[in-house]
Parts: sequence; C-alpha cells; structure tokens
Amino acid sequence: MTTPLDLKGLQSLLWNFAGHRTVTTAAKCGILSRLARSPATVNTISEDLELAPEACDKVVRALVALGVLEYDEPIFRLAPDLEPLFNQGPDDLAPFLEHSHRMYENWGENLETWLRTGTWPRRERQSKEVQNFGKAMRGVGVRTAKTVVDHIDLEGVRSMLDIGGSLGHWAQAVCEKAPGVSATVFDIEETAAAGRELYRGTEFEGRISFSGGDYLSDDLGKGYDLALIANVLHQELAEQASELIRRTAKALAPGGRLCVVDFRIDSDRCGPELGTLFAIHMRDFGDTWTEADIGSWMTDAGLSSIERTDVGPTRWIITGHKR
Repeated sequence: MTTPLDLKGLQSLLWNFAGHRTVTTAAKCGILSRLARSPATVNTISEDLELAPEACDKVVRALVALGVLEYDEPIFRLAPDLEPLFNQGPDDLAPFLEHSHRMYENWGENLETWLRTGTWPRRERQSKEVQNFGKAMRGVGVRTAKTVVDHIDLEGVRSMLDIGGSLGHWAQAVCEKAPGVSATVFDIEETAAAGRELYRGTEFEGRISFSGGDYLSDDLGKGYDLALIANVLHQELAEQASELIRRTAKALAPGGRLCVVDFRIDSDRCGPELGTLFAIHMRDFGDTWTEADIGSWMTDAGLSSIERTDVGPTRWIITGHKR
C-alpha cells in the first residue's frame, strides 16, 4: 500500500507534471534535437526554430534547472548523457517525447468527460500518426528491449515470432544477444513496410523479416521456438487478449515458449503507480492485466510451467511453455 501524499508531496507532483510538459514541449518544438547538433545561444535556437525569443529563453533556462541542459553564458547545450538520445537517428528519443506530449494533451481534454460519462472520443489514426507512433515506440523501446531480453533464456532458440513488434527493436535485441536467431516481426502492413525499409541494407536484413496483417485473424506461421508479445497485450480487452495468446501459442513448436512482456499491476490493481495510470490510458479498449489474468489465458491456450520474472519495479515477463 502506498503512503498518502502530504501537501508538500502533492505540490512536488504537480510541479513534476509541469516539468514533464516543459520537456515534452521542448522536444516537440525541436529544441532538444537542435542542441543535439551543436550548442547554441537562445537567439540562435529561436531563429533556427522560428520560436518566440522571450518564451524560448524562459523554457531553455527551465530545462537547465531540470537538468536537461547545461549553461555556460551565453551558450546552452544538452547534458552530455542526453546527446546520443536526440541525434535524429532511428533510436532518437524525440518522437517518444512528442508522443508523450500528445498523450497528455489528450488526457487533459477528455479525462473529465470520460470520468463523468464513461465515453472517450475516438478517431482513426492517420498514416502520418501511425508512422510517428512506430518511431516513438522504437525510440523509447530500444533501451527497454535490451534490458528485458537480458532476462529471457535464449538457449536453443533459433526462430522467434515478435507479435506487434513495431519497427523491430525487440527482435533486434534478441538477435544481438543470440546471433543464431532469426526473427519474424508481425504488425500491421503499414508498420511492417516501414520496418522492412528501416532494416534494408543493415546487418539484420537477412535475420529480421516483417509480416503484415491482423494478429487476431491472419496466419502467424508456425514452428517458432520463442514468441514474444511485448507491450501489446494492454492494447486489447480480455476476449481479444485471450485469443491473441491462444493464436500465438498455436504458432509455437513443441517445447517452445511464449513470453508476455508488459506493465505490472498488483492483484488489487492499486499499484504500482505506472500500471494503474496505464490502465486509465488504455481506458475501454485495453487494460493493464494482472498475473492471474495472463496466467489463466496461457493455461487455456495449453501452455504450462507458467512463471513470472520481474524486470524492475514496473514491468514483468510472464512465460508459458508448450508441451
């Protein structure tokens, strides 16, 4: 059980939210990517990005206070550890911060209405938004995937199915750890096409392939030693989540394993903090699923020897084995 906030703690929480919005807005406006290229003065930043000079000055000085930037009058620069994260390469973190900014804007507009009525306005993502979402998930997921994969036993694995694997960062983490593995990433066709292009001409082109379709209805293939459902199950309601696990288990070879990687939530759904807040983020089209939920779906799919591995305080791996 978490400790209730006192007034000081509540004030800190509110200011941290303001800090988050300042950082994500700076990313959306290009300030962090601009300073990743080279240090600059406020005037140079505002001119290059066509920003209001006084507003830009206040924001970059707040970013210094937050530890994001360093300042040596009159020059601002990214903190050294952050420079590699905003270099506009395929693992750039800026798209994720922009996604985070849009997510919180959406919450601010719709959370009260949802709480009062139980409805949340929906609209289909446009093509550009699908592309940006893929970049955002890869930007933050590259580092997470490497940490998580270190907790997965890859001995004897030669073929892997990566369900909803976006632009391939989970598959790449597995292939980097186990050079003998080949991976198939299954996602919607638009994302799969972008993944093929991303890996064209790289060292992984012959080892990571992309298949496009609907994972709840299209053929997933068969004979895989390992299947991974990473940060996907929370996008589905119970019936669809159960069906996805069943279909994925069917694609495994005898002796194969299915690993579900997702945000942890306690059986009473009162913690950890990230899991409970993500349940709100998923609203009525998904959820943060408990260990009991996932384990029961694996059992129904014919998997056994189900085990849980915690990866830090907010994430876990639930693994089931096919007989």
